[in-house]
Amino acid sequence: MRTLLVASGKGGTGKTTVTAVLVALAARECRVAVADCDVEASNLPLALRATVTTREPFAGPPQVVVDERRCRGCGACVRACPFDAMAIGPEGHAAVDPWLCESCGACVRACPADAIALVPQVAGALLVGECWAGPVVWGDLRPGEDLSGRLVALVREHAADLARRHDADLLLVDGPPGVGCPAIAAMVGVDAVLAVTEPTPAAVHDLRRLAGLAVQLRVPVAVVLNKVDLSPSGAEFVRAACAELGLALVAEVRFDAELPRLMEAVASGRTEPARLAAVTGVGGIHAVWAGLAPLVGAGS
Repeated sequence: MRTLLVASGKGGTGKTTVTAVLVALAARECRVAVADCDVEASNLPLALRATVTTREPFAGPPQVVVDERRCRGCGACVRACPFDAMAIGPEGHAAVDPWLCESCGACVRACPADAIALVPQVAGALLVGECWAGPVVWGDLRPGEDLSGRLVALVREHAADLARRHDADLLLVDGPPGVGCPAIAAMVGVDAVLAVTEPTPAAVHDLRRLAGLAVQLRVPVAVVLNKVDLSPSGAEFVRAACAELGLALVAEVRFDAELPRLMEAVASGRTEPARLAAVTGVGGIHAVWAGLAPLVGAGS
C-alpha cells in the first residue's frame, strides 16, 4: 500500500477539491482508502458523502477545576502557576483563566487543601465511515481546542490500519494547510506529497515552506498549480519557483465554475460522487493523476 498526502502551504488553494477528484479517479483503477487530516475543518467527507460507522471521543488536555467548598483562598496555587492562570476571586476562592492555563498540574500539587483537580475533557472525535470509493477516516476537533497534531496522528494510524484490512492499494490523505504540528503529523512517513498551490505571491511563499518541510522529512514532492488562468503573471511566478526548487509541476488546472456546483450537488446528495471523475472542465486534475500514478504505484 502506498500513501499520498495532498497538502498546501496555505488554505484556499483548492486542496480538498483536488483530493476529492483524485479519489474518484483513483477508485476507477485501484482499491482506495481515504483520510481527512484537516481535523479543524474536515470537509472531504462531505464531498465524498461519507456515512459514519463509528465515532470515538478524542481526549483533550485536562481542565483545572476548583472545588470552592474546600478552597481556603491561601494563594498557593497563584504562586505556583508558571502561566499566571490562577487568581483569587472576589469571593475569596481560587479561579482559573482557561485561556492562560496549560493544564500543567502545578496548582494541583501546590494546593494544601486538595481543592484543585485536573478533570479529563473531550476535545473532539475520531470518526470512521464509508463512502462509495472505500473506507474513510477523519477527525473533528472542537473550535479552540489544542492537540490537533495528536488527532491528526490518530487519524493517520486508524486510516492505515483500515486500509490494510481492506487490502487497499492506495491511501489518499487530505492534509491540513500550513507547516505546523498538524502538517508534520500528516506528512511523516508518506510516500509522496502533492502540493496544491495557486498563482499568488502568498501561495508561492508558503509552497516554499511546505517544500522545505518535505525535504526535512525526506518525502518527494510534486506540485499542481490550481486556478492557473486567474493570474498569468502569478502562474509564471509559480513555475519559476518550482524550477528553482527542483519540484515537478505535474499539472496546471484552470478555474472551472462547474466544479464547485458539482461538489455541492454531490455533498447534498443530488448527484452521484462518481461524477467527479467525469467532470469535463478539470482535465488538469486528470493530468495530475496520470503524473502521480507511477509515483504511488497505482494499479501495481
